[in-house]
Amino acid sequence: MLLALCCLWSVPASAAEVFLVSSYHEGDMCGQPQYEAVVEALKQSGIPELSFRGYYLDSRRRVGKDIDREIGTIIADIRERKPALVFTIDDLAFARLYGEVLRHPSTFLVFTGLNRAVAEYDKGASFLDEKGLPAKNITGVFEYLFMKEQFEMLEVLLQRPLRKVALLHSVDPVGVILKEQIADELSRTPYAGIVEFHAAEDAESALRLADAIGADDSVDAWIPVTMSVKDSEGGFLTMGDLAKEMTARIRKPDLALNVSFTELGFYGGVSVDFYQMGFQTGSMAAKLLKGLPIREIPVENAGASIIAVNRGRLRELGISIPGDFSAVVDLFLE
Repeated sequence: MLLALCCLWSVPASAAEVFLVSSYHEGDMCGQPQYEAVVEALKQSGIPELSFRGYYLDSRRRVGKDIDREIGTIIADIRERKPALVFTIDDLAFARLYGEVLRHPSTFLVFTGLNRAVAEYDKGASFLDEKGLPAKNITGVFEYLFMKEQFEMLEVLLQRPLRKVALLHSVDPVGVILKEQIADELSRTPYAGIVEFHAAEDAESALRLADAIGADDSVDAWIPVTMSVKDSEGGFLTMGDLAKEMTARIRKPDLALNVSFTELGFYGGVSVDFYQMGFQTGSMAAKLLKGLPIREIPVENAGASIIAVNRGRLRELGISIPGDFSAVVDLFLE
């Protein structure tokens, strides 16, 4: 009888349901690696009988009313199904759902890839205590962008100090959040005063600004942050749509925010490892499912960076790779 009781205690009565809500579309270069890594981390955790339900807001390409409709469906599912975990991938999903999850104390929300400061979200609906530790049912991983390291790496490549770096960003919510995060990360470094910001209202202005940046001889490099811009027909263009046009117009090293951007043809450099950030998030969630109090699982910065360099882009730019530079690169792309 004692053995039977032990077995009953160790096996859940029903499968723990996990919701994964990505801000972007399925296959998105930023969101999908995080999504897949979260699932893999939970599968490797040894927790039995997990079931997964995925949602994609497709916020880069959908209009607001369609996103609102999808959010309504997710909220209804949270209320009806009462999942054990809700993962949000990137800012939009978190911003739209964390207030709802706070109303369900038995459901944990674990975020990955936030770029807006966590303290700013806490002002809207509090989930942290005075020390910044989780006080309710929310924790996760903040997406540190490694910008200081990115600039240092570029100086090694160019073998001289940087004079000016242009940042070209879209004015959609994600573009603005990333621009502000980059400025914040660099504000405490020697590079704070050398970044010049350019806001693109649409695809036409993005390319016009690209021409201006390309023609400015005082600019050593640039950062592409045009996440979503409107085209002339009322649709939306993302980084994948714009990369080829922008790299043709700006013949300077492009500091990519992630490896996926490097694969599009940008030079690359030091960036967050999206897959490892997702795995870090999934590992935190596994601790919650195993009973560790959430107060003991504080919000973390993304811990893993990757140095990826597109050699083909450097050849286009006529930049040779120093020997000591090659030794620290994790991944070369063509």
